[in-house]
Amino acid sequence: MSPKVERLPKQQLWFPAGRYFLRTIKRDDASQRWADWLSDPWTVHVLNTSPRVMTKADIGDYIKSFDQRERLLLGIFERGSRMHVGFIRVDINTSAGEALVSAVIGEKEHRNRGATANAFVPLLRFVFDGLELSRIHAFVLERNQTTIGYLLKLGWTLDPGLEKPVRSHTDGSLLVLRRMTWDRPGFQAYQNTRIGQRIMKRLEAAQG
Repeated sequence: MSPKVERLPKQQLWFPAGRYFLRTIKRDDASQRWADWLSDPWTVHVLNTSPRVMTKADIGDYIKSFDQRERLLLGIFERGSRMHVGFIRVDINTSAGEALVSAVIGEKEHRNRGATANAFVPLLRFVFDGLELSRIHAFVLERNQTTIGYLLKLGWTLDPGLEKPVRSHTDGSLLVLRRMTWDRPGFQAYQNTRIGQRIMKRLEAAQG
């Protein structure tokens, strides 16, 4: 028999992330604006989400589906204004020592402005140091070369081979899926790279 894995405690997380902060999502964070993010043509294209119109109630149900133990849902908020600009989902597999992560920046004016880069630093420290996991994965559609290039620049590696194709929610075609990975040594090395040092200094300056 495989050894019994202790269930993780319920998480109430809050991390500073430069001009943003990352915290555990609450039920009253549900909003129609969040629902609109998921039916936005950009989100539908890059994430292959359902193009159907969603409601605030749908988001409330989505939030309830997370136990905040092995399945975490975190919001990205702008400091000062406290505007909710995106969210990160983390599915943890403690027995395998790994996690699956996906992120969405819903507010257009905050895309490509460092929100995900800033938020991932404290999140990965929590995953690797707090939870003591070995690696974190993300799945990206091959057609989304912008995100793949961005993640490679940040230190992720593109796993060889292709994942099982997924069906498009818009036209039913098969879409190529790629898996990207960041392990503990890779993250430690990233923090000493030029871009890693620049982000670290930016985060430290924001705390000063």
